[in-house]
Amino acid sequence: MSRATDKLVSHDRMKGQRQYTGIVFGPSTSARRRAFTRRDVIHSLAVGVGFAVVSGLVHFLSATRLSKFPAIKRPYEKLAGILRPPGALDEPDFLAACIRCYRCQDVCGPGAIQFYTENDGEHFHTPYVDPAKAGCTLCNACGPVCPTGALLPFEAMADVDMGSVELQEDLCLSYKAKRIRHEQELLTQLGQHPTESQATTERRGPCGECFMFCPLRNRAIKLEPGAFLAPIVYTDHCVGCGMCEDICRTVVRGEPAIRVVRTRKPHRLEVVS
Repeated sequence: MSRATDKLVSHDRMKGQRQYTGIVFGPSTSARRRAFTRRDVIHSLAVGVGFAVVSGLVHFLSATRLSKFPAIKRPYEKLAGILRPPGALDEPDFLAACIRCYRCQDVCGPGAIQFYTENDGEHFHTPYVDPAKAGCTLCNACGPVCPTGALLPFEAMADVDMGSVELQEDLCLSYKAKRIRHEQELLTQLGQHPTESQATTERRGPCGECFMFCPLRNRAIKLEPGAFLAPIVYTDHCVGCGMCEDICRTVVRGEPAIRVVRTRKPHRLEVVS
């Protein structure tokens, strides 16, 4: 037998061995595909059932108000008064000077400047600040781009007069922490366990975020000495930028404890008969 014939026979034997090994000892390609498909289907069903159970539980807790700290979406609120961007003229002069060009909104980095719609009467297409969406950082970018002087640049943040602010201590996390600590101290003095306080599961501070985000901190907002970081508001120095309300809505996930007071009143046009 020649060398060529020997190589051919050896090749055929090796080929037969590979075929024989694959058929007897290894699963076929279709079998592997069927096994993987079954595992994939079972896994998908398990994930779907788990997701449905969790979604149903979340919906049930929200519907029955059993969730302690539900996330609340920021509502769009039309409150009394107007909160114009910084540097705005007096309301009658502002309405006469504003040409509704939207340039102030274009340069507003935080997105604090919004515009009234046709449903808002004489204020339609004029700018305002909504702290429920974003507070004004007093960046002084909107005044220089105003072509008519309806918004004027300001030299110092303290010169701005957009509005004022008010604090509701019963909603403030830091003041809640102080109240709970006081209740626990009273229970201890009465010989009771401090955990018997009814407010132990209530969300509380210390917080102090309104102070950290205030452009005029240590003037418009200061913190009480101590560990609770309870804010003290000085309305005489507050310019009404809304940064404190913006961060407070984020922290408490609902009704803010500190809110901007819109001191500017709407201008009523006189009807000439």
